Order: sequence, then C-alpha cells, then structure tokens
Amino acid sequence: MDYIYKVLESDMELLAAALSEVQVSVVLKEGTEEVLEPGGQIRAYTAKSVRIRGLSYCRDAHEFRMLPAEPR
Repeated sequence: MDYIYKVLESDMELLAAALSEVQVSVVLKEGTEEVLEPGGQIRAYTAKSVRIRGLSYCRDAHEFRMLPAEPR
C-alpha cells in the first residue's frame, strides 16, 4: 500500500504538526529508509532535534513525515 505524506523540515511545519497533534513517523535520511518511529506526536523540538514518544531524533540525520489522518 502506498502512503502519501508530507516531509516536515522547517520550524513552522514542526510547530504546526506539534500543535495539531498529528502522527509523525521518523525515517533515516540516508541509506535504507528504515522507519525508526512508525507514528507519534511531536512533544518538543529544537534547532537540532525533535522529540517524539520520549526519544530525541537529530534533525540532520532523520526525516520527519506527517502521516495522513485516519479515515473516520
């Protein structure tokens, strides 16, 4: 199944995702496209990291993908 997602890169995009409490997945930027976090809400972010489910991920090494809303 193919998924459509938005890659969150800017502070504004991360803020909007955090405030709207959308599900965000975390993927390694280079290499295997390994999904490290299948979906969680952004709890905090800085210029260097993003915190999801109690873990911090480096913004330079990871890609943050906003997942589509679940159909109701």
